[in-house]
Amino acid sequence: MWRIDGNGGRESFIIGTMHVKDAKAFGRINEMYGMIDGCAVFAPEFNLEEAEFNLTENGMDLPEGMTLEQMLGEKKFKKIRKRILKTFGLDISFFNRSLPIMVTNLATQKILSDDMQSSLDETLFLYAKNNDKIIIGVETFREQMDILGQIPLDYQLKQLKEMAKGVKGFRKQILKTAELYEKGEILKLYKGVKKNMAGLRKLMLYDRNINMADRMEKMIMENPSCFAIGAGHLPGKKGVLKLLKDKGFTCSAMMK
Repeated sequence: MWRIDGNGGRESFIIGTMHVKDAKAFGRINEMYGMIDGCAVFAPEFNLEEAEFNLTENGMDLPEGMTLEQMLGEKKFKKIRKRILKTFGLDISFFNRSLPIMVTNLATQKILSDDMQSSLDETLFLYAKNNDKIIIGVETFREQMDILGQIPLDYQLKQLKEMAKGVKGFRKQILKTAELYEKGEILKLYKGVKKNMAGLRKLMLYDRNINMADRMEKMIMENPSCFAIGAGHLPGKKGVLKLLKDKGFTCSAMMK
């Protein structure tokens, strides 16, 4: 968590989040609520109500006529289905028309504990909404779906295959990420995210970081704002914190 001030802007805050229900991510939730209380605007990555409104246009589906079984082949599909069902309790037959990345993301959620009623980012969103904050997405849901649509299907399929082949290593990696988040080891977390996004860093991280920082600058100059974006977007030479510092803002870590 960071405080943003200086450069003639209004004092604002940034919360690095994870989209998980695991209690490990909620250790400082009351401090996060306090940051939201002190601001007029709450700005998540995107407005969750906007997402609900647009879910009828399912951007998580494969192109018409395509299925996972078709892409993998019947034999490979059955093998991967058996392994994922045994390990994660997830039957990919129900997601045969879904993008491979959706299956990988669902498996990730199955690894982490389901302690809380809603994920951290959704919990913060609901708190802000219930406290009558102005809610403005740093990105739009449509923009996120468009970015998802630019991830090549063969890349997504490769990730799914690698996850199914090395489930123990995949589980270890996800648990390690949650542990790093809980400890506030954000630079190590970022390095892991960057490594896993080899080939997609520009699309998924760097370009989005620039857009986020530009929009955050505008909001900070107008209102005290509390931003809640994925923790992996914050650190690094091309991270949001560095970009905001380059714009003249002071970014101070909120220590425990």
